[in-house]
Amino acid sequence: MTNMKKIPLFVFMLSLLFLHSLLYAADETVNYAYDTLNRLTSVEYVGKGSIHYSYDKAGDITNLTILVTNSPIVDTDLDGIDDNWEELYFGNITTISAITDFDGDGYSDLWEYLNWKEGVLDNSKQVFDPAVKNTANTRGYDDKGGSFFLMVLPAILNSSRK
Repeated sequence: MTNMKKIPLFVFMLSLLFLHSLLYAADETVNYAYDTLNRLTSVEYVGKGSIHYSYDKAGDITNLTILVTNSPIVDTDLDGIDDNWEELYFGNITTISAITDFDGDGYSDLWEYLNWKEGVLDNSKQVFDPAVKNTANTRGYDDKGGSFFLMVLPAILNSSRK
């Protein structure tokens, strides 16, 4: 049994919004499954992938498994970053998150992961690496130190209360 911290609501909502945008297209079928306590246990984006949730006794999400085109992504800490990638670069899944910028280059660690995963290169034609400063102004760059995230955070939190 893993020792998990309760995931902050804004990180969970950000992860869901990100994952939903990766998998969902307006013209496809989406199926939802719930457990006996009416908690969401899976979302299937027919023909594209699925997201599965596990809960502890307190009702907190303890595991999130994503399957995208037959490629399993496990994101135990719900930060939108594959656990295997976090282990590869940092040796654990706790050093970075969706809102950290480990190397201070203006790209959140989530954007570093997404750019790396999708083969996006920085302006110097270098692969994204969360431990090395990449050059500015490529996809996901924020020259204001996270101000975009801070700007949308209230909207994310308010939408989760409805």
